[in-house]
Amino acid sequence: MKNLIKKMITAITTLTAVEFIIFLVFFTAKDASGVLIGGLGALLNLISLWKDVEKIERSKRSKKGFYSRYAFNAAIFLVGGLISVKALIGVFVGLLNLKLAAFIIGLRGE
Repeated sequence: MKNLIKKMITAITTLTAVEFIIFLVFFTAKDASGVLIGGLGALLNLISLWKDVEKIERSKRSKKGFYSRYAFNAAIFLVGGLISVKALIGVFVGLLNLKLAAFIIGLRGE
């Protein structure tokens, strides 16, 4: 399980770095900061999800982690929206990296 988490962290970090560079080419650094915020959010969501899976393995079911992740994502979107609309799009792209990383690792069969 830890090996999979390490691969996901590597994939999220790589995707975030590439997207940040792309955003820097087309937008300002202020707008590109949304990708970094979203990428950091994706990493924190992954760690939170991992901790919830460990709790479920010990048969301690709780909806607290589920709701806290959604509240955290809402707060990240709020921060991105306060910066600019382009940063808000960057936050969305950054948070999407969690899903993209899972898809990429699944395609590789790892």
